[in-house]
Amino acid sequence: MTLRDRERPQANPRAQPQAATQRPPGAFLGRLTTLGDDAPLQATSLKLRPRQRIPLAPAQDDLIFALQTGVVSARVAMTSSAAGLITLYFPGDVLSVGAIPCFSERQLVAATAADVLRFKAKPLLRLLTSDIELLAAFDRQRDRQLARAAVHATILATLDGPQRLAAFLIEMALEIGTPVGTTIAIDLPLTRTEIAQYLALNADTLSRLVSRFKADGLITQKSRHQVSLKNWRAIADMCPVTPALVALERNRPSPLS
Repeated sequence: MTLRDRERPQANPRAQPQAATQRPPGAFLGRLTTLGDDAPLQATSLKLRPRQRIPLAPAQDDLIFALQTGVVSARVAMTSSAAGLITLYFPGDVLSVGAIPCFSERQLVAATAADVLRFKAKPLLRLLTSDIELLAAFDRQRDRQLARAAVHATILATLDGPQRLAAFLIEMALEIGTPVGTTIAIDLPLTRTEIAQYLALNADTLSRLVSRFKADGLITQKSRHQVSLKNWRAIADMCPVTPALVALERNRPSPLS
């Protein structure tokens, strides 16, 4: 069974996640946009539908993607195990195909509708070496993503189930949350199974944790993809990595700033 077979989209269109609320895409893409036609860089603009897949062959390791809008995931499949979601990318993120492990299958999958720029690595690197401000913005963005990946590894290595769910909700609030009165609304870009994979939890365990959070008055849930944080401070207090997650957003607007 292939990755595509294991991850077919559901037939019910109502089950598809909505496009994430957008924030400014970050200093790197902002600087790149200001260069406009003056930039000696040929970029391919891609408009991805929810659940659209981009297979990544070994020969494509020289490609770089920059996410303008939406949420995209990296997924891999091994011959001896089921497919898994390993990384999430948000607006402003830059990803090198060569940084995604090359298992028997690897793909980018649009969790929501997404706008993506695709570059060849060498022309982009030439542009970076000719523009110090662009290079500095690129380095800051990559550093932020490396720090976020390190925080996620810490979450999986050290936190228990409730703390992992709290960390996930905080990350989603920071990246794609929308303040609504005293709550923070989140259109979740992932299914229950995908969230469980991302947090290295059993799907049934995740369901029980969500029910507990609702019973404790921490969250409300309008649908499978619409969650509101009623008491984000209590959620933040129960997660030891909250300060690190918030620190990642110190130069970007967020509902928890």
